Amino acid sequence: MRLRPERWRLRVSWWTHIGVALAFGLFSSGLAALIALTLVINAVTVPACEAATPAPPDFEAAPFAFDPEKRALALGEALVNDDIRVAYGMLAPEMLHVASLCEIGLENFRSLTGDGQTDVALDRTLGDEAHAARLVGTDEGRAPVFGFDPSNDLLSVSLQLTPRQFPENPVSYVRVTFLRDGRVNWIGLDQAPTELGPLQEFPAPSYADEDAFEETEVVMGQAPWELGGTLTVPRGHGPFPAVVLVHGSGFADRDATVGATKGARDLAWGLASRGVATLRYDKRTLTHALAFARQPDFTIDDELVDDALAAVELLRQTPRIDSARIYVLGVSLGGVAATRIARRDPTIAGLILNSAPSGPFWKDLAERVQRRVEADDVVSASDERRLRIARARVAAMEAPAADSTALHMKVRPAYYLDLAGLRPEAVAHDLPIPMLILHGLNEDILSGEEIAGWVVNLHHRDDIVFRLYREHIHGLFDRRKVTGPDLRPEVHVGSEVINDIASWVAGERPARACVDLQAWHEGCRGGPNAAFHAD
Repeated sequence: MRLRPERWRLRVSWWTHIGVALAFGLFSSGLAALIALTLVINAVTVPACEAATPAPPDFEAAPFAFDPEKRALALGEALVNDDIRVAYGMLAPEMLHVASLCEIGLENFRSLTGDGQTDVALDRTLGDEAHAARLVGTDEGRAPVFGFDPSNDLLSVSLQLTPRQFPENPVSYVRVTFLRDGRVNWIGLDQAPTELGPLQEFPAPSYADEDAFEETEVVMGQAPWELGGTLTVPRGHGPFPAVVLVHGSGFADRDATVGATKGARDLAWGLASRGVATLRYDKRTLTHALAFARQPDFTIDDELVDDALAAVELLRQTPRIDSARIYVLGVSLGGVAATRIARRDPTIAGLILNSAPSGPFWKDLAERVQRRVEADDVVSASDERRLRIARARVAAMEAPAADSTALHMKVRPAYYLDLAGLRPEAVAHDLPIPMLILHGLNEDILSGEEIAGWVVNLHHRDDIVFRLYREHIHGLFDRRKVTGPDLRPEVHVGSEVINDIASWVAGERPARACVDLQAWHEGCRGGPNAAFHAD
């Protein structure tokens, strides 16, 4: 009788230990599973865009005092290797047109502009080979392409994206754009800003007679800003009138290659076919991009004016060029700069302004943003942010003593204030030289007020000719030629534009005064009989 309780106690003790062990095991397993589940949930619910901690802006940093190539490679490799949190941490959130980093969608390699205009994915381009790609830098013999845009203080670095299995065939270029403190403002697939493709992808315009002229490579300017250029001269003894071609804003090669266009080459070949020599050159912000960007301050003189004056001087010393008939042709911002170029060199024979804006430049930029935002059926949060940034820049221009952060690190004050105080139509008013002022009715950048400002302010001058082309866009490219789904259509400066410039250089002037819109479309001149009104 005494053994039964003992056996019962032994059984209880044995089952107790078993139960406790099972319970502890189940608890441990459950706890581990709970921890694992929590980690999984956290991994799913806390995306890289929320977990990233981008560096704050450094307004005191020396401009571009870092290695742009290494930084671009680091960002590109982070994207290719799916280190998305690292990539997010390199961004400048306050400069992006989005409310949060998560709107950017780096996981899809989207453009960081937030505007959807460059919504191209690396994996879409390479398909299943997206992760079999590598970014190529100078270590492998392919130097990156740098470009600097003074108008927004951004440095672009373009690196080749090359499939590993076909290293000799670059697929595309990754362009990374940096703010001056080293943070990233934009990334996306792009064509390289120079040499965008085989020459056959840029056929000569129909009006170019390549047997009628010859081209020579030249070097112009002085150290440390020497620039390469191309002198295009008609065949024959001469002397020939000549035109210096001045770029617009940003950075560009001598041909003004943008997308499917080579506007400067069109002008050079077209004019040379009509007996007018030209000099076009690589812009300083491309050839010397990093050195230019690292300057403490700069103005439009550094960007455009000084180099154009050097080009004029080179033409004066060139055989077969008539030194008394050297003209300056400026496109867009180059047209604004042309008025200052002529003021500094009063011996220039005349100015040709192609799609040049009138009025206060920076205020007009903000108004362009507003027009684009208002054109949308639905105004998004990114649209509103873009408009706030544009208005903040105007406010900073009007109150330069304000906090420098109001500039949003986009523009350095010296450049900002120099352009803010420049009214090109007012400068042109006092220039004692003839001018040809050309715009397109289908202008996609300038407002009607910016175009009409030239005629309204200068119609009293009988040595100024105006023309408004019905079918042309900014840069005077013929819109009628933009057809089909081809990503690189054949688009050229309009043949009418070439004919008008060549005729004007030859001394021809329209007889009709600028009295109404029809006269403007046909080409008209100012003078006592002109009474043009913008309305």
